[in-house]
Amino acid sequence: MNTCRLSALLALLLSTAALAAEQPPADCDRQGSEAQLAACAAGDLALAEARLADIYGRRLAALSAAQRPAFERLQQLWQSDRAPRCADATRGFQGAMQQLQYLSCLKSVTLLRLDDLQRQLPRRD
Repeated sequence: MNTCRLSALLALLLSTAALAAEQPPADCDRQGSEAQLAACAAGDLALAEARLADIYGRRLAALSAAQRPAFERLQQLWQSDRAPRCADATRGFQGAMQQLQYLSCLKSVTLLRLDDLQRQLPRRD
């Protein structure tokens, strides 16, 4: 399969995932119990990750074949750093509050990466 087709397929799959993730989880109640708040936080993270996957796919498709390996490696490094960074940041919390803070941290870091990748996309004038 040539690179253009592969990139188009990847973009289609990622945009489908983004649309599916835009709906909040059925058990999400932002005024509810800790379990419901955790469901909301997990849903928010899933939405951010789906948006990131979409933008990542678009950015990857805009690169030349020679540029892609370095870009993919950078994304892998970012992904491998994200969870440990948030685990360290939430070390002082316990129980459900730790889980909520951890998910919130993952979402924040993901949104920062999303913003960075969006700024790298070619502008449509």
